Amino acid sequence: MLPETINGLPLHILLVHVVVIVVPAGALLTAVGSVWPAFRRKLGILTPIVTLIGLISVPLATNAGEWLEQRVAPTPLVQAHVALGDTLLPWAIAQFVLATVIWAWYRFFAAVPVVPEAPQRNASVPAFAGAAPAGDPAVVGGGSPADVSATGITPARVSAGGGSTTLDPVLGAAPASASSAGNTASAAAYTGRATRRRASRPVSVVVSIVLIVAGIGVSAGTVAKIVQIGESGSAAVWTGSFSDAPLN
Repeated sequence: MLPETINGLPLHILLVHVVVIVVPAGALLTAVGSVWPAFRRKLGILTPIVTLIGLISVPLATNAGEWLEQRVAPTPLVQAHVALGDTLLPWAIAQFVLATVIWAWYRFFAAVPVVPEAPQRNASVPAFAGAAPAGDPAVVGGGSPADVSATGITPARVSAGGGSTTLDPVLGAAPASASSAGNTASAAAYTGRATRRRASRPVSVVVSIVLIVAGIGVSAGTVAKIVQIGESGSAAVWTGSFSDAPLN
């Protein structure tokens, strides 16, 4: 249970400072992070945390405002401010949910480019040859040298345990030949590590576009609502409370 006043000041006027700073800050981080990958990666989970703090501050400020409402004159400006204040919570909830979804999507589900590590090879065997001779086991799937030379790259053979393993020229580290059960299992394991069960590239593009639109739209709406509520609160406090001419 929070106190109604602090040092003689109503708690509401102190909590609204948290709301008008933290909630727009969370909205700005969400909007920028939705369109700027490097910024989003740098902040990480900080954006959902900021929006969560803003979400918690909203009902606290609203409850403190209800206490203060009963102790001030019920002017139309005060009633308008109270009505607008009650509309902020859904925006704060949407802001937190959206920030969390954006962070979780790019952290766990969105497709990412896979950059394979450099393959380990026998130093005595060149990584690439000009053209594979007939019957060369580097030709994948029993194809001809022409099949390989058409790409301009011949996969390298790496000595390992007395045998030879064919490297995929695209993935660089995955066994390209499925002539043995060991190679098949190794290729499957490599593929699983590379994709990490993430969404496909087309799905990731569509979801990213949706998150960008939602991030900018919800963030803009949240900031606009904060400005509207703050303006109504200032009007309720200061309208008719000061003189146009100096009193002293």
